[in-house]
Amino acid sequence: MEIPVFHIDNNTFEILPQKALFWKEKQTLILSDLHLGKASHFRKNGMAIPIESGLEDLIQLDHLLEMYHPKRLLILGDLFHSAYNQEWEYFGSLLKKHPDTECILVRGNHDILQMHHYEKYNVVVYKNTLKEGNIIFAHDVIEIAEHEFIITGHIHPGFVLFGKGRQRLALPCFYKKKNSLILPAFGGLTGLARMPKDKDAEIYVSTGERVFRV
Repeated sequence: MEIPVFHIDNNTFEILPQKALFWKEKQTLILSDLHLGKASHFRKNGMAIPIESGLEDLIQLDHLLEMYHPKRLLILGDLFHSAYNQEWEYFGSLLKKHPDTECILVRGNHDILQMHHYEKYNVVVYKNTLKEGNIIFAHDVIEIAEHEFIITGHIHPGFVLFGKGRQRLALPCFYKKKNSLILPAFGGLTGLARMPKDKDAEIYVSTGERVFRV
């Protein structure tokens, strides 16, 4: 099955059904909004969330790292949902399993861990943005120059498909406009922000098994 791509500033980004991008020229796996630790955070606050809910995303990430062997893993914010809990050590174990992949985090609003936690597993942290050429990576939208392009996460974009009758299905989506691209949330314990159908937007929804344009 052919993998759809975005062409941005002479770079090729594969659009993956696992709600991530693979930047071919830089051999970089890009994703956003894992919200690791959320399941443990909910359980601590009395909500009956099974531990497996927090580990499925790590299993998915491990699968992608095994598949692509990227030089870099670039996370556009909200890597960890809350204060420190044991799920951070699970993530650290995953990074140790892939020592040839550099992990880079552009901080998001939920990334409140102390620096020593990141340093323990050699996570390189950028406070607000990372710029490579004319492409800016950030957690949330910021003002950019006309010649620049920005890739973000944060809002957990989704798109609603309507079937015959009253069927409707909301799916996570990649939402691209002239000079911006919003990534879906990689984490499973996240909601969806419904995005509008816009004639100027490229929208790709993910079923988890495949990606297709709507």
